[in-house]
Amino acid sequence: MKKNISFIFLLFSISSVNIYAQEFSISIFPEEKLFSTYYADAVAHQFSLSKSFKTSEWYGNIGALIPFLNVSLLKQNFQISAGATAFNTLIKTPGHITVFTVDYLVDFFVDSRIAENFTGRFIWGHLSAHFADDGITILNANPVSYVRDYAGLHFQHSFNNVNGKIYSGVFYNFHNEPVLDQHFTFQIGGDAGVQMVNKIIAYASLDIKFKSEVNYGTTQSYQVGLIYPSFSNRSLRFAITHRRGFEERGQLFNLKDNKTMAGIYFDF
Repeated sequence: MKKNISFIFLLFSISSVNIYAQEFSISIFPEEKLFSTYYADAVAHQFSLSKSFKTSEWYGNIGALIPFLNVSLLKQNFQISAGATAFNTLIKTPGHITVFTVDYLVDFFVDSRIAENFTGRFIWGHLSAHFADDGITILNANPVSYVRDYAGLHFQHSFNNVNGKIYSGVFYNFHNEPVLDQHFTFQIGGDAGVQMVNKIIAYASLDIKFKSEVNYGTTQSYQVGLIYPSFSNRSLRFAITHRRGFEERGQLFNLKDNKTMAGIYFDF
């Protein structure tokens, strides 16, 4: 009798393992991204170069966001990604390039498709911001210690009929300097596009952040441009961006600016 019970238990265990194995899978470096880029977001991970219309400032950003793991568990799919970008402000004068600010951003993401066109994202990240040596000399001012370690939860709904999306989310800065007692940032935005010829999309996008570190003042960003090729995870964008409100550059976080720039973006 004991042997029969042991044999039945063994069969049940093997069956359970087989069922679990069928419900679990992993793939490395997936091609499709579950979560789309926030085009107008000034600190979206990017490889880009932009030029201000009014000043001699250039913005050269070096980085990318790459999904490296897809996990399927009990019919729910998860995508794990990592992004890192250095955001640089450059001032071009005749015969010289001055490095003004350098901000470093590193994020880890876990995305999951909740419904057909609805995706959730968990974020764990770090941002630190610095004047470059040239920046300190130009301003003749002492830098601040600007650091944010944060967790975030974002949601995105795509609309295929307008080649676009809307999104919203919240960040909780569990370690933030120099404003120690204000921890939240709220973000909303979206974009829409029109299919043109030769796989080109003309689009418009916006991104707005409400930041507790500046008493819930806003950073607003509006962008129009062209994307080629359309419907691709790797594309080239030409865009004009208007940005107003509180600065995204951490050393200048409590100052307001109003600028328009033209840029080229490589989305990976």
